[in-house]
Amino acid sequence: MRLVISGGDKGENQMALDEAMLILASHKLVPPTVRFWNFSPTTLSIGRFLAYHDWVNEEERAKLSIPVVRRFTGGGPALHDEEGEITWSILGEFSMEEGYEIAGRGIVKACKVLGVEAKFTPINDVEVEGKKITGMAGATRRGFTLVHGTFMYDTDLQKLAVIRQPSVKENVRGKPSVRVTTISALLGSKVKREEAMDALMEGFSWLGLKEDEVSYLEKDLAKELSFKYSNQKWLMIR
Repeated sequence: MRLVISGGDKGENQMALDEAMLILASHKLVPPTVRFWNFSPTTLSIGRFLAYHDWVNEEERAKLSIPVVRRFTGGGPALHDEEGEITWSILGEFSMEEGYEIAGRGIVKACKVLGVEAKFTPINDVEVEGKKITGMAGATRRGFTLVHGTFMYDTDLQKLAVIRQPSVKENVRGKPSVRVTTISALLGSKVKREEAMDALMEGFSWLGLKEDEVSYLEKDLAKELSFKYSNQKWLMIR
């Protein structure tokens, strides 16, 4: 499977590249892929079907100057801390459920490399002692699926205040800052990005990864799609 290691970039560019990869894979123009990347600057992403004002604490968001991007995948809100989280994507000819299981296996193994015993909790979480360290979401097109998600090795959990949660869900699930943890918090010592990246590489190594680059076709299509993700009409569609 192709391995792509991308640098940090704005949310609109990262979302555009993931969608471009899925579109082109659905036409069998790009190979199955694992991609490791990050949002820069720190960004809040929200699922395609979420209502912006129901899930974004605008006062906290403005105070922290954190941009928001709406994903093309479903799922809930996710904070992507530039200094404490690696985002990953996995693309292939499998179902959504299979994609979650493949990703979950890789993340659980990566956690073990770092000394943390985690478990994949269907449908799409990886947890340690009942707290989430990875959430994921996906989209399917013509039999191909892209699943992407978080790997919170040292996320600043105070920044989760930018996430607003409907009171009904909060009463059942608790506040995000209570339900979420990081590898660093679990170990009681700071995990460096390089350590987290090495662990992810080992965690997904069973897929037979071979490092390569994004094609010009993917770059060109992503450039066209980036307008969508920087457009206020897409962001505020709900």
